[in-house]
Amino acid sequence: MISKWFIETVLKMLPFSAIEPLAKFIALSAYFGLGKRRRFALANLKLAFGEKLSPKERDKILRKNLFLFIRGVLETGKSLYLSPDFFSTHFVFVGEEYLKAAYLKGKGVITVSAHMGNFPLFIIYLALKGYRVATIAKIPKRGPLAELFESLSKKFGFCFIQARGRKKAAREALKHLRQGGLLFLQVDQNAPQHRAMIPFFGYSVPTPRGPVLLAKKTGASILPVFILDESNFYHRVFIEPPLKLGENVDNNLIYLMQRIELYARRYPEQYWWWHRRFKKY
Repeated sequence: MISKWFIETVLKMLPFSAIEPLAKFIALSAYFGLGKRRRFALANLKLAFGEKLSPKERDKILRKNLFLFIRGVLETGKSLYLSPDFFSTHFVFVGEEYLKAAYLKGKGVITVSAHMGNFPLFIIYLALKGYRVATIAKIPKRGPLAELFESLSKKFGFCFIQARGRKKAAREALKHLRQGGLLFLQVDQNAPQHRAMIPFFGYSVPTPRGPVLLAKKTGASILPVFILDESNFYHRVFIEPPLKLGENVDNNLIYLMQRIELYARRYPEQYWWWHRRFKKY
């Protein structure tokens, strides 16, 4: 088993300039070995775009997506050894005034996003900028990866709320928001079938109601946020105006999923197609 010491030693010694070529090599080597997962992703792209994308174009999108994902993992791990100056010079925010204004109200902020771009690095940067950040995620309970997550959390001062155990996660999220914190959530992966069925690329998919229910209980603002990877490790973050929360929970979710779909259509190579989002189809 790979130890935490080995992972941290490799990350510490790895030159930043080597991350991109190493990510390209790993992505090239791993792509065809992904088997079933690659077939899921290709099928998702075909469902989403139909014949607008040729098989060759779908393949090219997934290759680029895998490279960006691996580069992001290496970059996030390497962040343990980077100066805070790196973040300020490699992130560009569009619409941060919406986030600042919502945060200053003191009622909590829910940033709703998708699995695209280097969102772990974005969370780290938010913490460095002084926001009290938490995110709900399924993290390993033990092992080197769990220890690495713990190291990142301790160094940068953000909180992981364990997604396993929904009631406990909901209580911790409520507490965090009531204390005026920022909660980063992603709503683009499958929820249990009894959750809201919301259109996504023309298909009804189970979607968690959590962000809207939490906002209604706490008065927190909901802001759609999207992170895009650019060349040379630059990251552009689009922060949209707060959602005008309506009474109907599902109508609010429809709007949020429409925003996610818009960005996934514009930047398909950035979106995580490898998850079985369209299980019924």
